[in-house]
Amino acid sequence: MKKILLGLSFMYGLASSGQQGFDNQHYPVKGNLVKVKDWGSRALMILSDNYFSATQDSIIFQIGQQEFDELKSRCSASGWPKGLYVSGLSEEEDVVFDQKLNGLKMYQIASYTHIYNGKTFDRHVILRVPYEENKNWDTAVRWTGNVYFLLKEKDVENLP
Repeated sequence: MKKILLGLSFMYGLASSGQQGFDNQHYPVKGNLVKVKDWGSRALMILSDNYFSATQDSIIFQIGQQEFDELKSRCSASGWPKGLYVSGLSEEEDVVFDQKLNGLKMYQIASYTHIYNGKTFDRHVILRVPYEENKNWDTAVRWTGNVYFLLKEKDVENLP
C-alpha cells in the first residue's frame, strides 16, 4: 500500500510539474514587498531590443531566464494592460493615479546598474506585480501572470 501511495505521489508530482500556465512559485525569487516613493522614473517605453543587452546577465543571475524572458515583454507601457498606464493626465490627476498605483502589491525581485549604448546610468530595480495578488485592485484592469515596473532604486522602499 505504501508503494502504491508513493508511486501515485510521484506520478502526481511529475504531472503537475509539466502543467502549462503561470505560477510564481516556479520563479526563484519571491522578492521584497515594496512601495514606490516617486513614479517619475518608471520606464514607460523600451525602444530597442538592445535595452537589456549589457545588463541581462546580471538580471538573469538574480531572477532566472524564464522570468527574464517574461519581463522583457511586460515591463513597459506596451506590455501593460489598459489601466496600468494612462497618458495625458494633468499634474493633479497624475498624483492621484500614482497614489492608486501604490495600492498594488509589488515585489522587488532584482536590482542592477543600468547600462545602455555604452553609457552607465543609475541603479534600477525590477518590480514584479502579480495579478493573483492584485485582482481586486481595479476590477476593470486584468492581466495574465505578472507585469513589471523598472524604476530607479532610490524611488522604491521596502515595506515591513
